[in-house]
Amino acid sequence: MMEKILMLTFSILIILLFSMNFNKKWSDKNYEALKNKKTTWFWFRVFKINETKDNFNTFFRGLSIFAILIMTLTIILVLTSK
Repeated sequence: MMEKILMLTFSILIILLFSMNFNKKWSDKNYEALKNKKTTWFWFRVFKINETKDNFNTFFRGLSIFAILIMTLTIILVLTSK
């Protein structure tokens, strides 16, 4: 029972943290903090995507949607397991 509570708490926390990327103010702060780091643009260079603020925000929103979906599935599996 304790494991379920911990997993649910962890999943909800992750969902809340990743949902902050849909707030423009938050995503702008992330961009300003990460724009000058070489590793930030690694996948953009691999896939030959322009290194722009809009592409950065789109990428992180897509990543956030993926993480939120995984955590939602985790919640569903935890609640339906015996």
